Amino acid sequence: MVEIITPETRDDHDNRDIVAASPEMFKAFWPEVRGSYFFRSRRLFLDFMRAYGGRIYFPRDVTGSRRPFILVGNWRSRSDITAMWHIKGEGPIKRRLVTTAAARSFGSGSDAFVTKPLAEYEAEEYGKWGFEPAYGIVLFEMQLRRDPVKTEARDGVEITRYKKKYLGDVLRVDTTAFDDFWQLDARTLEAIATTCYHNVFLLAQRGGEILGYAVGGTNGRFGYLQRLGVDSSHHGEGLGGALVRQMVSTLQNMGATSVMVNTQEENVSAIGLYLKIGFEILPDRRQIMRCIPRDLEPAR
Repeated sequence: MVEIITPETRDDHDNRDIVAASPEMFKAFWPEVRGSYFFRSRRLFLDFMRAYGGRIYFPRDVTGSRRPFILVGNWRSRSDITAMWHIKGEGPIKRRLVTTAAARSFGSGSDAFVTKPLAEYEAEEYGKWGFEPAYGIVLFEMQLRRDPVKTEARDGVEITRYKKKYLGDVLRVDTTAFDDFWQLDARTLEAIATTCYHNVFLLAQRGGEILGYAVGGTNGRFGYLQRLGVDSSHHGEGLGGALVRQMVSTLQNMGATSVMVNTQEENVSAIGLYLKIGFEILPDRRQIMRCIPRDLEPAR
């Protein structure tokens, strides 16, 4: 990883006009944040700000509804990684917001600062500020025809709807299915499971044991597979394919005419699964960018 070497990050002196919103001000930013991927309700937004070290930075000398700002907080339950969750601003002010937020997160003890998934042109912009690619994201889409999508039964496996009593089992599966960076905690799982206007949460179980899960939903005609996890000890048994097909069939019955999903570039098995089922890779890709701290010089 590379270091941020801009003056804004090395020395916060030049960015003293970038101020942090007080907790009493958070509600005022909700209309700007509403509708973004992670914050579908004000309750989830305020809960995140309280439980995940949420912070909002904005220029002191800019007021009104067009005020630029950046919202950052812990990457899920990891206090050692600060993530950028929302940003509003262009040009030089955008760079100042990003680099100031990064510098202050490092000053508070974070080991790394990561962006939200960025389009390629945005990733190039952050690269000029000292960020480097951390994770490449591949996007897929499947167009649904009038014919019903065929589901796939597995011996002894039952696909059922999620109930809260299975939360611990789902988190256990998630821990085995993903590496440390991508693992979910309970609050993030809830946020993902309520992302769409109409949401679906499926479980694959055999003999009462939860072996895998899938989270998806629809926004009008657009369907989304938000998350797919299979216990690593049961890979190769066709559980992922059964969950995906059942999810796509459910979304189709809910009125979706297309379904989108994404996965990391290095997740070869997931890429192969989605292609086999009928998804096509889209030309647009996303990048999560990352930077690490250097020794910060005291403000003069």
